[in-house]
Amino acid sequence: MKKINIFCQLSLLDKYLVSEIIPALVFNIIIVTIVTESIGISFEQFNFLLNEQISFNDLIYLHILKLPEFVVISVPISILMTTILVYNKLSITSEIIALQSFGVSLYKLILPSLSLSIITGLILFFSSDLIVPYSNHQAAIALESVMNINRERLDNNDIIYKELAQTSKGDLSNKYKFIKYLFYAEKLTDHKMINPTLLISDSQGLKIIINSQIALIYGQSKCLHFYNGVKNIINQDGSFGKEQVFEQIVIDSPNICQQFQLDREKLDDREMNILQIYQRLIVSNKLGDMNKIINLKITLFNRFNLPISCVIFTLLGSSIGINMRPKIKYSSFSLTLLIIGAIKVFEAIINALIIQRYVPVFAIFSPNILGLGISLYLLSRR
Repeated sequence: MKKINIFCQLSLLDKYLVSEIIPALVFNIIIVTIVTESIGISFEQFNFLLNEQISFNDLIYLHILKLPEFVVISVPISILMTTILVYNKLSITSEIIALQSFGVSLYKLILPSLSLSIITGLILFFSSDLIVPYSNHQAAIALESVMNINRERLDNNDIIYKELAQTSKGDLSNKYKFIKYLFYAEKLTDHKMINPTLLISDSQGLKIIINSQIALIYGQSKCLHFYNGVKNIINQDGSFGKEQVFEQIVIDSPNICQQFQLDREKLDDREMNILQIYQRLIVSNKLGDMNKIINLKITLFNRFNLPISCVIFTLLGSSIGINMRPKIKYSSFSLTLLIIGAIKVFEAIINALIIQRYVPVFAIFSPNILGLGISLYLLSRR
């Protein structure tokens, strides 16, 4: 079977542009990764080292585990810097003007870098979902182990869960939500919830109150198991009715059990992949927890925003780098810092507006949309 050499199928111009872009991109990724990682974690960890809280070997190990996250952060910035640098160099040497005189369009010049950015964006997307969460989790566990912190023992007091249900009131189109289950426990010890209380309601109001000594959730069970307690039936007038003493009672409450199991994982946003974020989003939607829904959606959409940024930054860098007046010179590094700074400020403003619910969560894509609009405008002007 004849082998297909994709590189040989590229035109001479494409090969030349790719040979200019790839070395510059690799170099910029290394430099930007070193800078971002140093700013991101080195100062804090060297402080631990000086205070003899962490050894030098542990410090190096943590840097290795955190490296994938900072590589992912640095790639879009490096793409922007590289495209500005390469196309500005072509402009200064008048190569772009020469190529245009032979009928080569600017869009043809940008196509190789755009193709590379799409491939890089796809690699970045899968890396940020498969590699980065795992490495971040391992780094967190390693740091907690060095500092004698056990995350399973954190936040184990005053446990509260709720489960909502939806019903119609009069007109079928007029639906509203009410709290079906409200669960409280004083503390969690060895997966046993101490002194739990469960309130069970329907659309008419409170119906049952369950108090017991302990409550358990077994493995992947979707049921709450209460032991040695009292079940109180609430009358329609709100008074206490029949009282039942029990040794064990089982309540089917899949949402509460799922909340409990997800909370026991104690993962933050950087340690979750898309599937785990989506699972928590489903649970939060059932609970009507808007703050958590918004935060999870921001995290989820940013995972898709990252590879899109590679393409947008390629267009933006190319459109800025193509300088039809070569006598006008500028620093690609300074210009990249200015653009990234402006984008980060804009992103911070958008995130604040989303959290305050002034704009929908989909506004998280607005910086990329704005960057796309500016890129296409600059290219059309060229």
